[in-house]
Amino acid sequence: MQEGKRSRGTDDRFSGKVVAVTGGAVGIGWSIARAFADEGAFVFICDVNEVEGKRTEAEFCRDRLHAKYLCVDLMEKGAPQTMIRRIFESQARLDILINNARAGRRTNLFDEAEDTWEEAITVMLRAAFFASQEAIHVMAQNDGGTIVNISSIAAVETCHESPAYHIAKAGLLQMTRYLAAHSGIYGVRVNALLPGFIVKDKDRAYYHSDDNQRYRMIAEFCHPLGQVGRCSDVANAVLFLCSPEASFISGQCLMVDGGLSIQEQSGLVFRFDRERHSLGLSFFDIQSLFQVISVNTVPIFHL
Repeated sequence: MQEGKRSRGTDDRFSGKVVAVTGGAVGIGWSIARAFADEGAFVFICDVNEVEGKRTEAEFCRDRLHAKYLCVDLMEKGAPQTMIRRIFESQARLDILINNARAGRRTNLFDEAEDTWEEAITVMLRAAFFASQEAIHVMAQNDGGTIVNISSIAAVETCHESPAYHIAKAGLLQMTRYLAAHSGIYGVRVNALLPGFIVKDKDRAYYHSDDNQRYRMIAEFCHPLGQVGRCSDVANAVLFLCSPEASFISGQCLMVDGGLSIQEQSGLVFRFDRERHSLGLSFFDIQSLFQVISVNTVPIFHL
């Protein structure tokens, strides 16, 4: 059972709502899609990964949830708009759009090439804009709606991700503000989330293994809450922003990072040096500390 999988809630607060989640077949996207489905929504799992998309649809339907997989390649021109139109043609409405899809490869400054740049910017930024543009048009016909863009802490801090990833995620923040300013008249709210150190569900066993103990201790030391994030933490924040309780929230960019980014880094290093003996760590573990405080995590962790 994946983390975030739960029985449907008794209130079904999103019952009757139609939700589209791009990149919804795996990872954080899966958790977001599952959370909405558990709350009674009809969820479109929009993803280029046909195998995982169909598997997720079958899993949700087996649990008597309302879901449909939609194969979408956001690299193709016109694909985001067509995706929204297909959903509207199927359900005659769209209430919530979650722009979560990511693409590209982890490259450094000199390895970023035009093709990897194009892939990342196209899927994470261009597609998000044109999907939102079409969604606002559709939502305006049905008393408005909500859009949430999944950005990253990499939008405001530098880390191990590619140049294109940083720039696309930063672009999502200003896109969020622009869309919020111009879509409110149509009853549409637009917000963004910036996940920080999130361990994906499939990697939690390794994260908690004995082999990863020292790195885990350092990662948790760096977080004021003493723990790293889960996919469900992001999903729960998304649900809040799309709920009636957030009806007066728009144009906001919310950190979901357990307080990691609010700390002054040199102060954190000094505190680590003072407390490392009580943690059973050595000065040589400081390299791992730098990895965490720069959110420069190993590839199993999501930003």
